[in-house]
Amino acid sequence: MNLYLVRHADAEKTQPGKRDHERKLTIEGRKSIEYASERWKHFINHLDHICTSPYTRAVETAEIIAEAFEYNSEIIKDKVLSAGSNTKDLVELVNALEGNDILIVGHQPDLSQHLSNLISSRSASIEFRKTALAKISFNGKASFSRGYLEYLIPAEVFSK
Repeated sequence: MNLYLVRHADAEKTQPGKRDHERKLTIEGRKSIEYASERWKHFINHLDHICTSPYTRAVETAEIIAEAFEYNSEIIKDKVLSAGSNTKDLVELVNALEGNDILIVGHQPDLSQHLSNLISSRSASIEFRKTALAKISFNGKASFSRGYLEYLIPAEVFSK
């Protein structure tokens, strides 16, 4: 299995009267993920599933990625990927899906923790920036400390 982790793009700042899960991508955030996902096609040939946190900024990020990859299946929105998610739930979610190439859109600090848990039996200190892409490969199903980190690419690599 190939598991791709993506941190949502830049979102609106917290505002009085607006809940955290309602924050949308900024114009700069939209441009950043549009540009990066077009470049990711050099690294990702196919996506069987796109799963995302139900938070607005994550859903918008997932939709932009889906458009870039001409992904025509339903984007899976699952609360287990919301801010504060745990790796056990992520592993159960991806292992329940058919397919070999699964992309997850999530939040910090969760993604750093998931990445650490999936590639190491110890704690790895990982900075997972907005709009970054990580690829973790597994021999078979996803499991704790059995993944191989193939790359972690910050969006700045693809800046114009």
